Amino acid sequence: MIIRLKLFSPLSDAAGASELTLALKEPATLQTVVDTLIARFGEQMKRHLYDLDDRIIPSWAVFLNHEIIPLNRPNALGTEIVAGDELTFILNIAGG
Repeated sequence: MIIRLKLFSPLSDAAGASELTLALKEPATLQTVVDTLIARFGEQMKRHLYDLDDRIIPSWAVFLNHEIIPLNRPNALGTEIVAGDELTFILNIAGG
């Protein structure tokens, strides 16, 4: 199946693009997407998604077809992904 991704910095920097498509085997979850990104773009991508203890960085939010999936929510990475989905990865940062 094919899904579309929109990536914001620093993930877009690691991928060399702000938009791309991924081919995934079914069934797929958000964890599958993260693992595929790391397999495709390497250690730089992993460094932006995981902390030093190999935990997903909770300040990332993913929009799945315009519905937010905060990665600090339990089992967020188990969210099902289906063909044609669009995911947007955004780093939540506070500022003022």
